Amino acid sequence: MSSAKWRSWRAEINAPKTALSLLLLAGVTALGIHSLYLAAMRIYQVDECMEVYVARMLRGVGDKSAAGHVTLFQILLSFCLRAGATSTDCLCAARLGMVLLFWVNWLLLACATGARLLSLRWWMALAGAATLAPLWDFGFEVRHDNLLLTGVLGMWCLIRFARPGIATSLVLGAATVLLQFIAFKSFAYTLPLSVAAVALPRAGNPLARWKPALAWLTGAAAAFCTMRLSLEACGLWQLYSNSVTFLSSASTHGHHFGAGLALSRLLQQTPLLLALAASGTIALAVGFSRRDRTVLSWQSSLPEFLLFAGTLTILLLNPAPYPYNLLHLAPYAFLFGFKHLSYIVQTRDLPMNLVPILVSVLLFTHLVPFGVATRRHQNFPNTRQELLTSLAEETTDPLKDRVFDATGLVSTRPIVDNRTFLHSLNFNSVFQGPGPQIRDLLALHPPAVIICSYRTDWLVARDRDFILERYVPLADDFWVLGRILSSGGGTVEVVHPGRYRISTLEQSHLAGTHTNRFDSLSDPTPYASPRIRIDGAECGGRTLELTAGQHRLNCAPDCRPALVWVGPKLEQLPRIEQRDRQQLFINWY
Repeated sequence: MSSAKWRSWRAEINAPKTALSLLLLAGVTALGIHSLYLAAMRIYQVDECMEVYVARMLRGVGDKSAAGHVTLFQILLSFCLRAGATSTDCLCAARLGMVLLFWVNWLLLACATGARLLSLRWWMALAGAATLAPLWDFGFEVRHDNLLLTGVLGMWCLIRFARPGIATSLVLGAATVLLQFIAFKSFAYTLPLSVAAVALPRAGNPLARWKPALAWLTGAAAAFCTMRLSLEACGLWQLYSNSVTFLSSASTHGHHFGAGLALSRLLQQTPLLLALAASGTIALAVGFSRRDRTVLSWQSSLPEFLLFAGTLTILLLNPAPYPYNLLHLAPYAFLFGFKHLSYIVQTRDLPMNLVPILVSVLLFTHLVPFGVATRRHQNFPNTRQELLTSLAEETTDPLKDRVFDATGLVSTRPIVDNRTFLHSLNFNSVFQGPGPQIRDLLALHPPAVIICSYRTDWLVARDRDFILERYVPLADDFWVLGRILSSGGGTVEVVHPGRYRISTLEQSHLAGTHTNRFDSLSDPTPYASPRIRIDGAECGGRTLELTAGQHRLNCAPDCRPALVWVGPKLEQLPRIEQRDRQQLFINWY
């Protein structure tokens, strides 16, 4: 065959591959743009708020001892935040950083399949990784699991494809220790990988087994010493040590439940992935039954199966397997399924008349479930959270006034106490421990604003009664210091000094006093000044600076006065749309 005919034949063969690669590139690019949109508008989860709050404390804003549980993830996250940014800006910046990590994990998953970079198989792997619905549920949330996934995938690529040697073992040892500083549970993923790399090296490794083991220990020791000295120099070692002690105790004494909640999502979101994983498992079982020795090699799909099976075992043994743990199970199931599918395609010539059937199967068992699962995120925006966060900042001073929201949503304001972060790990200690109770902490450092959600519904009856005595609702999910007095007035105690507006109940803008929807922070509606006196001075319809202590309000018998906190800037609280506090945070939707 002449060279011209050869080039023509090669062009005819490669043209469809090039077109398909470009199509996959366009699809992945569109998904990347869409992930940016979702990351900016999607509702924030309670875990994200706490991570950002701690990261902002570590940025040097406020007392670092208020940070609570500290990890390397939050230290790295703190570099994404500006000291003067608002709470919303901090959350957006953190989400942007996680989107970049989200894309990195796509690339690592594609590379972990072993496909040649930028080949058609690599583009197909990248498209498959970018359409894993569980990653879209949690992959760009501000969670340490995402960085842990990056580290484990990087370790897997080294073990699977890098040349065995001293340098590889050094990196694996260092990565194992560094990931332990990122997440307490990382040892469950990294130690088995390290043991496999050292004890079961790939073919062609000329080194004695004690040399990679020694190199691994050297890398681990160097990483630990570096982290130990760095945290000590930053004054964070004790906080990290306390975090490890707390998490190890909470993992055994905390709230326990089964993995059904997490696994049931896979049936709806990734049916094709489960089918491929099941098929691959059966194929390996058949190979074992036939005593096929190639099954036991690194070239088979057995390593990917063990990675997937080990992760599934970790999920089943986890005392609290929340759905975000699918961040690990789904990617490793993908690696196993893709390896098995690649083996089928390489060893069998598929007839062209099966292509329409295979494309239809791919469409309705993977792409359609992915589209349905991803589209639902648009129904859960973060507009209400950002509104309440901005309003909390408008009505509080960043140094003098505290906010209680049980989650750290308002990261620019000091919290009442570390123990007022309410989550499943401290549930028993806060509500069933010897004390102090939440009401005691609120009395010691009265917050000016309380943002309510399902987390504050965990409070016991006496805590809720305490809040009702001192706070008034602007909406079901937003409360401020104040009192609604009986007709004619009475005595009111101011527990936190600051600016309060004194008016009639009808003019207070509190919940139940209006029916219109107002979402802005300014309200130009004029009001006639009622005849209300405080401590003998005329004050109706005015904003006054009040000191802590008892104050007496007097007005006409047909007037019911209200004393409402307005903070350092506002003259009048805005009227905001009424919402159910249970909808402020929605987990596992």
